Amino acid sequence: MMKADFIINRPHRQAPLQRTLFTVITMVAWTLWISLWLPFLTLIAWLLGLEDAFKQLGLMHPLQAANNLSIVLSIAIVCALSMGSWSQYNRLRFAGKQRRRGNRGLDIEEMAPALAASVETAKQLRARQRSVIRFAPDGQMFLDGE
Repeated sequence: MMKADFIINRPHRQAPLQRTLFTVITMVAWTLWISLWLPFLTLIAWLLGLEDAFKQLGLMHPLQAANNLSIVLSIAIVCALSMGSWSQYNRLRFAGKQRRRGNRGLDIEEMAPALAASVETAKQLRARQRSVIRFAPDGQMFLDGE
């Protein structure tokens, strides 16, 4: 038995505008994720003795630290607003909707062969809330009378 994928990916069922929007959002998210690693990579470069990385930290101009803090805060606000608006969009999109499709009803004539039972036995099974099924040594199925 094959294991089902955790992520259902069916782009052919999405509108082209939605696919484009999701692609752009994914690219922006990956760009932000990679940019989060830049200070760590700069630290590694500095520890390896690369002088240019040390200069890029802004230590040559200590008065830039306040400007850098405002940039970090503005990026944090943009991230918080984008994540909040994305979660609000998903809440509005999926709130109160049934995400699973209902099963179609089966006719007695379809159900009986699947159970390897007669149509009469299938009718009895459908009519009861609870059934006790027994099997004969030859494999035949029968219902206990309740």
